[in-house]
Amino acid sequence: MEHSPAYSKHVDLIKKEEFIHLFSSGENPERWFSEKELEVFSFPENVRSLAARYLIKKRICDHINEPAYIREIEILNDSFGKPEIILGENIRHATERAGIKKILCSVSHSRNYITGMTIFCL
Repeated sequence: MEHSPAYSKHVDLIKKEEFIHLFSSGENPERWFSEKELEVFSFPENVRSLAARYLIKKRICDHINEPAYIREIEILNDSFGKPEIILGENIRHATERAGIKKILCSVSHSRNYITGMTIFCL
């Protein structure tokens, strides 16, 4: 008897320059990031941290096909520096309808590349 895995893992990558270009050519950071995120991870000083959060938020919304809820996802660091996903009410309900029980993430970056790994626990 075959069964599907209890998780779905996705790793996304973006070049630092690509992210900077995206947000310097018309994309509004307030559309993607909460006030708290922009306060903690100021642009451009923390461009890598914002880019990783952008990748994870985009992956979550793409996975559940709900791009309108992008601002309801907040990713801040816990007391150990680990990124923690905080979902607003609407997106939390959308993830539950999609069968997602928990979302985990990890971020990493080098000088020129940023990755965001998103794990959906089903």
